[in-house]
Amino acid sequence: MNALRLYCKATDKTLNDLSKLGQGMTLEDSIQLIGAGLQDGHRKAGKEYKLTIEDIADFLDDDMNILTEAMNIFAEQFNTNDSGNDKGTKSPKKLKK
Repeated sequence: MNALRLYCKATDKTLNDLSKLGQGMTLEDSIQLIGAGLQDGHRKAGKEYKLTIEDIADFLDDDMNILTEAMNIFAEQFNTNDSGNDKGTKSPKKLKK
């Protein structure tokens, strides 16, 4: 979820925009989405994140298959979260009074 938050922050997208994310996605959108995922992955791993959007674009220049693979992973994760089959999904905790 944090990666999507970072993506929305970087691109001025809204929650409603996320529901149609795959429709008409620009190259800039896809690079920003990959960057948000990498940034959040580094955060979760406790590692410093130093890549720029330009660095990610350079990686894509070297191998455009990275874009396809990243979008496939995103689609899998997005569909898993929507269907409720994600093992990492936790029920909301009840607040103690």
